Amino acid sequence: MAPGDRPSWGQGMAVAALGTTIFACVAIGFGGGYLADRWLGTQPWLSLVGFGFGVAAAALNLVRAIRALNRMEDGSNDDA
Repeated sequence: MAPGDRPSWGQGMAVAALGTTIFACVAIGFGGGYLADRWLGTQPWLSLVGFGFGVAAAALNLVRAIRALNRMEDGSNDDA
């Protein structure tokens, strides 16, 4: 894409949803760990583990989104 070109609608939606996805991954991971901590009485360990899993899931989704945007930009649609 040239510097003056506008991104497509799909690219714009993908970028807009990325922030929400990252937040949701971290919040669900931490929330699940927090609830498990309260149930098992292991504060703060499972909250930290859940937070770590949430960050890992967010990073994985970020990498997938970047790869998908690069494929869209290159014009290829094969899943490799």
